[in-house]
Order: sequence, then structure tokens, then C-alpha cells
Amino acid sequence: MIAAAKADGHVDEQEMARIQQAIEELGADNQVQQLVEQELRKPLDPAEIARFAQNPAQASELYLASLLIADEQNFMEKAYLNELAKQLGLDAQLVAQLNLQVSGQ
Repeated sequence: MIAAAKADGHVDEQEMARIQQAIEELGADNQVQQLVEQELRKPLDPAEIARFAQNPAQASELYLASLLIADEQNFMEKAYLNELAKQLGLDAQLVAQLNLQVSGQ
């Protein structure tokens, strides 16, 4: 989520609100909040994010979470999502399906 929000070079108010909402819904403590702030300051690295996926289902979930946050999808966000999909090993058909799922079409 954080990486997707940072994909265009900045985290806007709407993206930050979504991140905060997710933290609150999880009932996260101050340690998690500090981790989020630390991650917001780090450089963006889709390969690092992709390493969190232990299986294809998790890879799809990571991509989907990023897709939900990167709502405006300018050039930089699209480039991030493309690189993330590549690093996660997602095929083009699955990526298209996930994009359709989020767009509601």
C-alpha cells in the first residue's frame, strides 16, 4: 500500500487517509505507525515489495492492494504497477483481470 501511494513521487492526502484507515482497521499500535512512517521515507523499490509474496495468491494480493491505492494512475504509478507485476511474476492475463476487478468493468 505504501509503495503504491509513493509511486508518483508523493503521498497525497487521499492516499494517506487510506493508509491511516487501514492501520486503524487493523488496530495497529504505535510501533506499526512508526514502521509506516519509516517506509514512507524510504526510496521506492518494487523488487523489495515483491519479496514479501510467498506464493502466487500473496503476489496477487500485493498487486491488488497496490492497485487499490494507486488510484490516479499517472505515468509513474503505471510504471510502478508494471514493474511490481513483473517482479511478482504475474502474467499479463492475471494483471488484466485484477485491473478489471478494481475498475469494476
